Amino acid sequence: MRPIAVGTTAVLDVVVTDAMTVDFDELGPVHPVYATYSMAKHFEEAGRKLLLAHLEPGEAGIGTALSVEHRVPAWPGDRIRVTARCTEVRGNRVTCACAAVDAGGRELGRGTTVQAVLSEEAVAARVARR
Repeated sequence: MRPIAVGTTAVLDVVVTDAMTVDFDELGPVHPVYATYSMAKHFEEAGRKLLLAHLEPGEAGIGTALSVEHRVPAWPGDRIRVTARCTEVRGNRVTCACAAVDAGGRELGRGTTVQAVLSEEAVAARVARR
C-alpha cells in the first residue's frame, strides 16, 4: 500500500432514490426516507474510493468494521455528499471518519469504516464459497 496521509479525503455524491429508502424484506416498506443501511453502504463506498487510489498492484481491500450514527432524515431526490477522511493507518488497516451532509449543510449521519489491505489472493481465499 502506498502511503496514505491522515486527513486524505474521498467524496461520493449521491442522489437519494426510492431504492435507498427503508424497505425490509420480511416487513416491507417502513419509512420513505434514506435508510441507515444505505448510508452505511455509502460510507463503505467512500472509504473504498479513498483506499483504491493507494493500493499497489496485487493488493485488495476488504472491510473489517463499520459504525453509523444516523441523525436526521433525507428523502428521495435529496442530494447528499458523503466524505471519507483518513484518520489512522495502522499496519495494513485504514480507518476513515465518514459523514453524510445534504445540500443544505445538515449532517445526516457520521461514522467510521475500517479496511484491511491484503494480497488479492488472500482476499479471494476469504470470499471464496466453501
